[in-house]
Amino acid sequence: MKQSGRWVKLLLPIPLILGTCGLIFLDGEPVLDALFKSITMYLMNYGDSPSNPLVEIARWTAPLATASGVILAISSLRHWLSARWKYLRGSSVAVYGPEEEKAPILAQLEHRGIDGQDSFCKAERYILLHNEAENFSFYQANADRLRGHRVYIRSVLPAQSVSSPDVKLFCPEEIAARLYWRERNLYGIWKSAKGPVHIVLLGFGRLGEELLTRGLQNNLFSPDQKLEYHIFGDTEQFFATHTSLSMISDPVVPHSEAWYQALPLLESADLLLVLQQRDQAALLQALLSATLRQEIDVFSNGTPELDLLAQGKRLRLYPWRTRAQDLRYIMDDTLDLRAKRINLRYSHLYSGTEETPENMEKEWASLDAFTRYSNISAADYHEIRLELMKAQGLPNSADALSPEDMEQLSELEHIRWCRYHFLNNWRPGKPVNGKAKDPVHRTHTLLIPYAMLPEAEKEKDRENIRILLSLS
Repeated sequence: MKQSGRWVKLLLPIPLILGTCGLIFLDGEPVLDALFKSITMYLMNYGDSPSNPLVEIARWTAPLATASGVILAISSLRHWLSARWKYLRGSSVAVYGPEEEKAPILAQLEHRGIDGQDSFCKAERYILLHNEAENFSFYQANADRLRGHRVYIRSVLPAQSVSSPDVKLFCPEEIAARLYWRERNLYGIWKSAKGPVHIVLLGFGRLGEELLTRGLQNNLFSPDQKLEYHIFGDTEQFFATHTSLSMISDPVVPHSEAWYQALPLLESADLLLVLQQRDQAALLQALLSATLRQEIDVFSNGTPELDLLAQGKRLRLYPWRTRAQDLRYIMDDTLDLRAKRINLRYSHLYSGTEETPENMEKEWASLDAFTRYSNISAADYHEIRLELMKAQGLPNSADALSPEDMEQLSELEHIRWCRYHFLNNWRPGKPVNGKAKDPVHRTHTLLIPYAMLPEAEKEKDRENIRILLSLS
């Protein structure tokens, strides 16, 4: 409808232009007379016999343009009334973006969803699905009207790069990566492995970056674990921009050779993930032929051929785009709420801040983006921690945990905290400013093994776990 509406708008003036030009240039009529006669063709037929081909074309097309314009006007009015009604009913969400991206989102929203089309609509919340440039252009153009409303913006920028509390960036690849590691039960694979766990990624790009980053931060099961990530893809930029990657104990191994030159690794790997989206069916056919693996995880690009290939039961298709379009994850503020509670508790413990909803928002707004997302990272890992505790038969209560179990969980939390810093290019060291950390030079005195931490810092990790378990 959106595209057809644009064509109608473009076609509406054509009869006017043709008729006016024909009367002026071919019949020599005055401009105002020619313009008047051409306008009347939209409501009444041209009164005289057409004197030239341009007027003839205009005479026949004007009624069509008029009818199309009326239909367009009625459609626009209907859309405006519908959007207004949904807004007045409350809980409305306006969605902007390509039709194929909007459709599944609007279907999930049902009566709450407003198709933004080309104009600004009043709503309680907004979802922007266009490319990054269009999304931020729309946001800037409507900044005053969007103030105080929750806005979800699709972007490849890291979520911590935005300081506004009303804006939440979301990346489909990041959502898919989080969900995959939560659901894949890597802990069970690690527990049953007799040595290091080898995870192979075929293809990289944005999807691979998110899977690797989330994996390094969240796949934490034991301080002495050994997970190896092997990547067949273009990792040059990733390694160049992650200068502290070597500080993480789980090694990341880039491969310059083609995957078919490393078939023994592909055969023996504990997990084989196919991330390549282009020519995916051809790659899978070659992979199925070249290996005997009975289980290959495929981040499906949605091509129909994959369903036929999957019938052989050797492929586990993961519809990552569909999963990433689930509103439960785009609009889920659970992580944010948990992160805010963590931050408020620390403020209460170390600054005496009263734990009220108002102070929670105030303290959160005072954080820089990096620290804010560090708390979100802690809240995100908690999902994996709960599965780990369940698998180990540990009680879902901090008070019921043994001191030994609490120490192990606290150490894993410290490792996660360190990895978050390492993935953002921090390094251990003594800051020149004499403080514990130097955000300018990205050095921190506490990026050290858990056993070397002062007792007060260990207690912070324990308190983090107590807070999150109290919210579970």
